Amino acid sequence: MQELGLVVVDEVHMLAEPGGRGAMLESIITKLRYAARKVQLVAMSATVGNLNELASFLGAQLYTGNFRPVELAEYVKITNQIWEINTAARVEEDLLKNKRLSCFPYSQEQKKIDVDMVGGLVGEVVPEHSCLVFCPTKRNCETLAELICRILPKELTKIRVTDKRALYRALSEEGSGVVCPVLRRIIPYGVAYHHSGLTEGERRLIEEGYLAGTLCCLCCTSTLAAGVNLPARRVIIRSPYTGSAFLTRARYKQMVGRAGRAGLDTCGESFLILQPKDTKESVHPHWQIKIGMEQLVFTSLGLGVAVTLPQLKALTRRSLLALQANRLNIDVEPQVVKIVEDLRAQGLVRIKVDVVEQKSSGGTAPKSSGNKASQSEQSQNSTICSSSFSSPPSLENDMAQIINRPISENDILTVSRLGRAAVKGNVELKLAGQLYKDLCLARENLAVNSHLHLLFLVTPYDAAENIKIVPDVYYSAYSKLATDEVKVAKVLGITEAVMVRINMGQNVKKVKESVLKRFYLALLLFQLWSGMGIWEASEMFRIHRGFTQQALSSASAFASCVFHFCQELEELWAFRDLLANFTRQLSGCCTAELLPLLDLPSVKKGRARLLYNAGYHTLKDIANASAIDLTRCVDHLPLRTAAQIVSSAKMLLLEQAEALQGEAEEVLSGLREHASGTDMPAKTKAQSE
Repeated sequence: MQELGLVVVDEVHMLAEPGGRGAMLESIITKLRYAARKVQLVAMSATVGNLNELASFLGAQLYTGNFRPVELAEYVKITNQIWEINTAARVEEDLLKNKRLSCFPYSQEQKKIDVDMVGGLVGEVVPEHSCLVFCPTKRNCETLAELICRILPKELTKIRVTDKRALYRALSEEGSGVVCPVLRRIIPYGVAYHHSGLTEGERRLIEEGYLAGTLCCLCCTSTLAAGVNLPARRVIIRSPYTGSAFLTRARYKQMVGRAGRAGLDTCGESFLILQPKDTKESVHPHWQIKIGMEQLVFTSLGLGVAVTLPQLKALTRRSLLALQANRLNIDVEPQVVKIVEDLRAQGLVRIKVDVVEQKSSGGTAPKSSGNKASQSEQSQNSTICSSSFSSPPSLENDMAQIINRPISENDILTVSRLGRAAVKGNVELKLAGQLYKDLCLARENLAVNSHLHLLFLVTPYDAAENIKIVPDVYYSAYSKLATDEVKVAKVLGITEAVMVRINMGQNVKKVKESVLKRFYLALLLFQLWSGMGIWEASEMFRIHRGFTQQALSSASAFASCVFHFCQELEELWAFRDLLANFTRQLSGCCTAELLPLLDLPSVKKGRARLLYNAGYHTLKDIANASAIDLTRCVDHLPLRTAAQIVSSAKMLLLEQAEALQGEAEEVLSGLREHASGTDMPAKTKAQSE
């Protein structure tokens, strides 16, 4: 921290992002301003609304500029009227200007199916220019894409036919011969949809097709605005909602910011389609706040930034939440004490004491400061998993004594072993205790004859919460399990009788719903692990293929988290060995020969298979190839992407060579030292003679 001079925070409007990301950014900035007050902080954003409030939080001077290299015209469409937004307006009455009517040559049938005339707005710019249409839901993306194709002229199907067929073949290869029926119907028009329901490979191919001009219109969800860089001449916002939540100003600015990018267009346009009932709320977008004090307090304790209650209170007074406390009607300082007590109750934080008096049935325990602190810490972790193994009564009493004693202003707080494991494994604090308990239970009854038990242990808790159990699918998948897999289910308390009750739609009281959902998702992962394709597994479990791939990616990431979590806890040593190579195998879920190719950017299972079949089996084969050679053997592979693949293969080979060279030098150095050590006595003896 002493060597830090300047910190630049780009996209600082991410402070308002839900899902923990905004809270994490606020936590980092708060700790930085508290612990390194001499560091210069520069924050930038093109979409933030409450500038003065944010400047006060950062302790910064405010600089604003309105320059945009490409002019952007913003419009609002209400029924059949189109208004231009006056960005220089000072009062609400001047916000909209230059009213005109939307007139498109629609037939009577087209007017019925496209009331808001989205197809007409798209048809004005395609295929010469590109268009993005933001939709509130995934389902709406698909239905609107088909609706637009019914409005667009059929002559579009005769443009760039060869490129569209190549894109279709690439999608077919990515889906193991299966292509979504909706995409099959709309790609000939140069239209596609883009949302999380697509697999990662499908999204990548659609993005490449859009950038190459093969596709001229994408119907997408709002997540694309904050992620992939896909510019457009015209941006259409179908509805001022993202899901059921009203569109925020920051998200709106991100969407319209895609229109008219420098170097690609001479101008940009955006259209926000509103219903009359939405107009008032659209004029007054609001700033959303995400409170993440627990993460701030815990990480500050772990880093040693603030270790006492007075220090933690002083730290939180520098947060954005404290600045907004009066408006939000929140008293920050009592929240700090409550959070610390909650963390202690979870076994994640303890009081650092020099001497802990322990009373056991036999007398007083030894008063060794280091050992007692260590014992109290171990007792916290032991009692979390008391169902799996028992702790000495003296340790349990000591645990109760520490937790029940209120925290004083002079107490020094520290993170426990369990807390350190949660940090090292990047495990959510609320899940750390549950994960430890599950691993301890599995340690006693681990089934190693099948991968199903390990898959269950690395099945993400949050993904399992979001899945909906289909009773007959669950029962069918259970019925197909082999004897070893049935034993895994029995260890979890899931028996044939339980499955019959689920299949009959009856409540199950003996097994927690969270366990049933995790095992249900583990069965889906087990099908993928066994070689079943994403399309086939998704149809079997009646879920979207995008969710299936996300579940696989989340399980792979969580497997890595569990591996590092176990590294910090010696009693879980067995899982460290079992999970060492499990993560990479799970992320690929494919044959071993494709794994080296999956390390390359823009290469997923489908593209890796095409490269392998074309004779490119290793990174060396890719590195020795030319970008043009790759484009000839892989459908719809842009030359630029092929060049990136070749460059990455060369870089990976150089990194591997440097690593091997370093290991060889260490071995040779050790051999030289050993040889010189054994020669010395012989040389001395010869001199003496």
